[in-house]
Amino acid sequence: MAVGIIAEYNPFHAGHAYQISEIKKVYGWEIVAVMSGSFTQRGSPAILDKWTRARLAVLGGVDLVLELPFVKAVRSAQDFARGGINLLKSLGVVDTLAFGAEVTDLEKLKLAAATFDEKFFATELRRLMSQGISYAAAVTKILSKVTKLDEKLLRQPNTILAIEYLRALPEKFSPLLIERVGAAYDDLTLQEKISSATAIRAALYENPPSWEKIAAQVSNETLNALRAEKLVDENFLFRPLMTKLLTARVDERKKIYGMTEGLEFRLLNATIAKNFSELIKILVGRRYTASRIRRLLLYFLLNLTAEEVAELDAATCARVLAFNERGRILLKKISALIITKLTKHLNRRDIYERKRFLEPYQKILLFDVLATDLRSILFETPRPPQSDFSTSPIFIT
Repeated sequence: MAVGIIAEYNPFHAGHAYQISEIKKVYGWEIVAVMSGSFTQRGSPAILDKWTRARLAVLGGVDLVLELPFVKAVRSAQDFARGGINLLKSLGVVDTLAFGAEVTDLEKLKLAAATFDEKFFATELRRLMSQGISYAAAVTKILSKVTKLDEKLLRQPNTILAIEYLRALPEKFSPLLIERVGAAYDDLTLQEKISSATAIRAALYENPPSWEKIAAQVSNETLNALRAEKLVDENFLFRPLMTKLLTARVDERKKIYGMTEGLEFRLLNATIAKNFSELIKILVGRRYTASRIRRLLLYFLLNLTAEEVAELDAATCARVLAFNERGRILLKKISALIITKLTKHLNRRDIYERKRFLEPYQKILLFDVLATDLRSILFETPRPPQSDFSTSPIFIT
């Protein structure tokens, strides 16, 4: 059986290489990574395209990289974790999930995960939120009280995901907790050894980029890929978003996934924004984090409805992005629907006409194509769309 990882590799760096080396110390098995595609869990465009990131992951020690579809990847931490685990479970070849966290006590993380199902949890959550405390802060307070862990630790993104992984983990799966080392997830400063992906991305946007410092954090292959790539810029989302905001009817907005609590009316206030950053600031509030707003705006642009998400949550397919020889052998054992050539399952007319009946897995693929196309316009010079149809999985010999 193989070890599974749910990742973003945005970009692949020394911290990811450390995690893989730690896995190999415990298991000599193959490693399967389920990786977000053109956009990340927090709703931002990936710094490198999904095939390049998958190739770098295989060069870094992963044997097989599968795409975590847009409709499952660009979601809350709970849904991101559940989507990744369900995909790994469907493969039939993975029985261990490896993940990192700032908390090293697995039993306390399990206790935190189990707390969500306790009878008192919902009551206490409502009580705290009635006092004006946000959902995330209320959950943290409850978990801190139960586990005796510091609230600051429980607010760390990797710890949040670790708890969600444990909540979603099937009984037959074993958790492999690997202590997260190096800089904090959101640390913007490049460290001497292991820096955060956030810091690496921030350094890339400096003028000029700090290539010498970046080189200390990534492999030569990743460094070359970053040097060769133009920078993606989410500010180019602003004009298409303003067009949608000015033309979409309220009843159309209400159908969009995540458009709850009056957000369809709150969007009306955003038409006064002058750029993308200002647009986010206007929409963010006590109940709406920047990540939630970024995700919502993507759903809005791609017309992803609540009805479609409910239908697609139960569907899975294993789209191959990159693999090596060990991964090729593993592919022959996978029980899930494997996607290697998109044109066997979807055609270009499906993107524009939406006339024929599509199976749920085909709709999942359709949104992956749309997400890749959306990312293709976020450059100074927009790129040709529909690269999903012309790009094959990468085999690393």
